[in-house]
Amino acid sequence: MKAFWAKITAFFMAIIAFFTGLFSGGGKSDPQPEPTQPTTVIEQPTEPATEPATEPDPGVGAYLPRIVTTTDVFERGYPAEQALERLAGLGYEGIDMGFDYFVFSGSPFLGDDCLTWATGLRERADALGVPYTHAHAPGDAAMVDYVNRSIRASQVIGAKYCVVHPITSQNGSTIADTETFLSLNIEAIRQYLPLAEQCGVILLSENIPWSPSADPRVIAELVRQVDSPWFGWCFDTGHAYAKGYEPQILTECCVVPLSVHIQDSNGGDDHLIPGDGRIDWDAFVRTLKTVGYSGDCVLEAHHQSLNAADSERDAILTRLLEKGKELQSAMRE
Repeated sequence: MKAFWAKITAFFMAIIAFFTGLFSGGGKSDPQPEPTQPTTVIEQPTEPATEPATEPDPGVGAYLPRIVTTTDVFERGYPAEQALERLAGLGYEGIDMGFDYFVFSGSPFLGDDCLTWATGLRERADALGVPYTHAHAPGDAAMVDYVNRSIRASQVIGAKYCVVHPITSQNGSTIADTETFLSLNIEAIRQYLPLAEQCGVILLSENIPWSPSADPRVIAELVRQVDSPWFGWCFDTGHAYAKGYEPQILTECCVVPLSVHIQDSNGGDDHLIPGDGRIDWDAFVRTLKTVGYSGDCVLEAHHQSLNAADSERDAILTRLLEKGKELQSAMRE
């Protein structure tokens, strides 16, 4: 009997559910139109042109620093094409392009065809098999047009690094305190980082023998605070020595330099061939190994060449190259 009434109850419940669904649309709302795409397409941010370039790892014990020299061994305005061919012919393995020596009326660096000029340099460097590895911007980080030109031209010639001197003066006076120095330079450098990333060029600050930048530890701290893969620093041996800092100061720096400017000094900003001054080069090489430096052997010993007659320069530059080979060999060991 109970089973009979259970069946009757289920039957009537089904009838009620049917009529409820019929008049209510079965619990479903009327279909809504599909959302339309916006009529204006917003472009997505583009990916960086490239990551910071890294040299292939040759393996433990096979560190291969190239012997690089600045084109500033020749006077301002000396044709860049001739400098490239002459240095390549002497046996240098890389070129540091001194854009800082191309600030004058009629300079190809300052003209509208700057990048066309740079393209020609890159093509000639490729043909000679001697790359532009570094570049040096004119002025300092406050000179926006010079720095932007240098970044773009560095990309075109193929230079991985571009040195930009820090700002060392404000309102006509040399900056005295470290806090002001860091604040000004952090702000200045950050404005260039998007272009540096776009061009795949790493900017390098440098210890300069005046203002707080004379202390290499301050430049390393600047790099630490900017905290970008597109910004590092270059340790200048002569600038450091001129202010009383031996090569061992690198062990006290919070960031390892990505490049070095190798020049000897007798106590001033002398830019002498290594061995012609008082710097302890054995200590320099030992310190580079201690801190884990893995960059090139970049020679910025140009004053002796600049002060010589052009007919004497090849001999001076050959002697510089031989000193570079000695350091290169020691750095490889």
